[in-house]
Amino acid sequence: MIFSKKFLTISAICLSMFISYGVSADTIDSVFFRDFDDDSYFVTVPTYAGNYLGLAIGIVPSICIAGGFQFANCTPATVTESGRVTLAIFVKPIGLLFGLPFKLTKVILWTAPKYVFNGILEYKELPIEIDGDSGVPAQVDEYNESE
Repeated sequence: MIFSKKFLTISAICLSMFISYGVSADTIDSVFFRDFDDDSYFVTVPTYAGNYLGLAIGIVPSICIAGGFQFANCTPATVTESGRVTLAIFVKPIGLLFGLPFKLTKVILWTAPKYVFNGILEYKELPIEIDGDSGVPAQVDEYNESE
């Protein structure tokens, strides 16, 4: 059985060693999938849920890998980096998989129609002035209409 007392004891020892070498919040935060952070809550909340699920799934393999490096007498920086990389292997893809359907839904149903309809309305409302004989529309400066 994978969750025997021996396995849990070794995992707890590895976790304590992993934490004792100063794994900061910045290290954990650096493994999160952050490409959708500039979107609305509709996209970021599922992405964060995926990040935290990946964190929960990837913590045990990360602890085991970091513990293996620790038992091999590697430097603390190597132990921390091995744990961080192992954790990122689990967290980033799961965050992407949770956030991507919501990002695509937002792009298809909100961003694209907004872009298309705002573009059409924008060009209908602008007055076009022709400069002399060149036939090139002059720039319309909406902010300096009072001049």
